[in-house]
This record gives sequence, structure tokens and C-alpha cells, in this order.
Amino acid sequence: MDKLLKQLIPPVSVSGREQAVRDVIAKLAKPLGDVSTDHLGNLVVHKPGSGKRIMLAAHMDSVGLIVTYVEKEGFARVAPIGGLRPALILGQRVRFENGAAGVICCDRDVKIEDLSFDTLYIDAFGQTVEVGMTAVFWSDPVFAGSKVMSSFLDNRLGCAVCLQALAQMGPTDNEIFCVFTVQEEVGIRGAKPAAYAITPDLAIAVDICGIADTPGKTHPNALTLEGGPVVKIMDARVICHETVIGLLEQTASDLGISTQRYVTKRGGTDAGAIFNTRGGVPSGVLSIPIRYTHSPNEIADLNTAADCARLLAAAITR
Repeated sequence: MDKLLKQLIPPVSVSGREQAVRDVIAKLAKPLGDVSTDHLGNLVVHKPGSGKRIMLAAHMDSVGLIVTYVEKEGFARVAPIGGLRPALILGQRVRFENGAAGVICCDRDVKIEDLSFDTLYIDAFGQTVEVGMTAVFWSDPVFAGSKVMSSFLDNRLGCAVCLQALAQMGPTDNEIFCVFTVQEEVGIRGAKPAAYAITPDLAIAVDICGIADTPGKTHPNALTLEGGPVVKIMDARVICHETVIGLLEQTASDLGISTQRYVTKRGGTDAGAIFNTRGGVPSGVLSIPIRYTHSPNEIADLNTAADCARLLAAAITR
């Protein structure tokens, strides 16, 4: 898993600009199935079969920033791509798609409680930056035991889980379509046309979910980093189909893998776009728990991620 992440995390690939990470995934997936790209940029790995059509979806885009205006002194004003909070990204290094580096700063005399994207800018200290260029956090993965800290575990870790599951899965009659989707962070835009083209019998989105196992007020049913793969029951976009919930939980039980259940009224994943495609698709979500979502330093447990891959591989062959 760590070798996959070291290849998947570095590409500058915000929503709508996924080519760099798509090229990496295509190379990694080539031995695992027939690889193609649709008109929107979704990468599809197809394993033929005569049985049920199973769709897996893991978004490969990340949150980031886009330049909206460059002041005459060279300071780049920016807008968010995806859900970002100004207070969490102030002072962070970034890298642009052209290789330029910069640091996120704010206007002088702005109080922390008054931070907004109108008060933020990137200082690229003389390097070429243009309107429309995108930038991402600049950080390398840090591994400590079974833990990893890095930018963009959402959702490069989900992509790694899918790749590992495809490599681990046993013989099956099922026809597998593993789709690495685009533009999830800006409205779950890539998964729906992919599902429309595939017409799956069942779908599983693989993504991360934020957890609250840190100091402070905690919900009594809070998820934990090492508690095992998370089977989502509901979010703001979808109530997961009981068939998929049952498939994931029964398979986990048979494998001796502990799972966690998750119910939330916020957020969403690719499953929220897939389930109501064409005549409807029984859909569910398998999640990897992480801390500090959409921050420059997300944290996950690699053993839990490995269990997600093992669970997914077994489930899609049933």
C-alpha cells in the first residue's frame, strides 16, 4: 500500500485537471484489466465476465486552488476547488501545475476569525503564475509504523485500495468495471456518466470518511482510525442499499475483518450519483477512516486500508 501511495500522491491533479494522476493509475492498472478513458476523463479498468456487472468507483481528483487574478506585484489571488477552510491552509506551501512553488498568505491585519478566500493569496516569489492555473498542497507522505500522514489521502488512498483489490481478487464470473472518477470534489460529476455507460447491476464507491477520535467533544458512536473498514449506511446524497450493506458486512464477517457503521447527514460520494442512474443501481460505500479531511496533513492507518482492499476483493467475486 505504501508503494502505491508514493506514486499516487505527488501528481498535481485537482478536480477537472486529473490527467497527471490518471496517467499514473493507467500504468499501474495495465496488468489488471483492459484500460480505457471516457470522454469526461474517467479511467475505466474492465475485467470481462458473463455474470453480474459490478462497478467500483474511486475518485482520483483532489481539492486544491485555482488562480483568479494576479496582482501587478505577482501575488496570486485564488479560489477553492472543493471544500477547503482558509484557517487550515494558511501558511502552507503549494505547487502549481507548471512546477512553480508558493506559500499561502493572507492580507495584513486580517484577524483569524475574519479569514476568507477574499483575503488569501499565494506568494510565488517571482515565478510565473497565470489566471486559471491550479495549485495543490506541497507535502511528501510520512510513514510511521502502520500510519501515514499526507495530503490527498482523500482519495488517492481509495484509488490504492481499488488497485490492490483488483490485484488480489480471485476467479469470478462477474464482470468488473473499476472506474477512477473525475470531479468528485466539486459535485460528484464524473461517476454518473460512467455509470450510465456501464449500466451496472451493483455499485460500490470506495472513499474516505472523516473521523472524530481526537481530543474534544466526541459523538458516542464515533469512528476510529484502527476500528476497521467503514460501511456507510447513509449520507446527504444516498441511503445505501441494504443488499450492498449486507454483502460488505457478511463478507467482512467471513474474513474475520472488523467493520464500523457510519451514518451522517452531510457529505457524499460517487455512490450518490450512481444509485439513481438509468433505472437505478443498488449502491453502497466502503470507506477508509481518516483524520483531518481536506487538510494538508490527513492521517490514515494502512492496516485498515489493506483490510478494505481484502474485503473489496472478496465481495466483488461473490
